[in-house]
Amino acid sequence: MEKKNRQPETTVYTNFLFLKADRKFRHLMSNERIAAKQELENTVCAVQEEVFLRTYSLVGLDAGSDMLLWMAAPDIGKIQKAWSRVSTSGAGRYFDTALCFIGMYPQPEGVPSKKEAGGVPAGLFGKSRYMLLHPLVREHAWYELSEAERGRFLAERQTALAKYPSVTEHFFHSCGLDEQEFIVVRESDALDDLAAASRELREQRIKMFTKRDTPNPLCVGDDLRNILDSLG
Repeated sequence: MEKKNRQPETTVYTNFLFLKADRKFRHLMSNERIAAKQELENTVCAVQEEVFLRTYSLVGLDAGSDMLLWMAAPDIGKIQKAWSRVSTSGAGRYFDTALCFIGMYPQPEGVPSKKEAGGVPAGLFGKSRYMLLHPLVREHAWYELSEAERGRFLAERQTALAKYPSVTEHFFHSCGLDEQEFIVVRESDALDDLAAASRELREQRIKMFTKRDTPNPLCVGDDLRNILDSLG
């Protein structure tokens, strides 16, 4: 998970954009809001043919964000172009960026050969309704441990996570691209399992070597139109 391996031929870059709707969006005339929503929907549908893109609602779950856009592609430039199109289209003009995390996912051997848009292996991630995201920074003492010692701590952690088969976890390398070292994503269709797994992982000994991993709010996967309708 955190071993220094040779860089694989295919690396997926990812971007997590937490967005906050401007109050001006709610004050638009009804016909203007409808047109703005439709324009953004059309743009997002077009963008999804070029990059992996998932939409999540944070409405009523976080004071600082209303929506999360999760984008991924083998070329980070495609992500930039995708966000440029989204942020200048219809209702997209009324969203401000509250938080942004970027990272990369070195694809392991044996992943499905079938690809989604953006070159992401089909079903690899972004497939569950509920998601938690943690920007992770390790204490320097972690890197002073031997590889065997780190392996034992990681094995204990993996044993705890294995109790919840509905929960999948992904590590995105971020050091050198963003402030944190890793972006940890856990997702599940069972919210109770996701919460229980997160609590148990917090009790593991490996937490002694964690400097920062403040989780972001719960993200609930939903269609873009449903998210926009909930905002006005």
